[in-house]
Amino acid sequence: RDLSVVVEKKVTFDQIKEVTRKVDKKLIQYIDVFDQYIGENIGHSKKSYSISFILQDQDKTLNEKIIDKIMNKLINSYEQQLDALIRR
Repeated sequence: RDLSVVVEKKVTFDQIKEVTRKVDKKLIQYIDVFDQYIGENIGHSKKSYSISFILQDQDKTLNEKIIDKIMNKLINSYEQQLDALIRR
């Protein structure tokens, strides 16, 4: 899954990874940034990260309901802990 978040320039990708790991250490196997944008379109003090996630359970196949639940937890955590705006 992919997600784009807009955060203050001072927020690092390491901080985003830290929040991500707190959401679910078991199922979120991989997180990486595949694009970063800084420009007038999102505000002078902001930057956007486009993030890719790999979710996997070693014991069973994940269904959409479980994946959506994890993604919603991620979104809520980013909004609350990093004051992020999710780009949809």
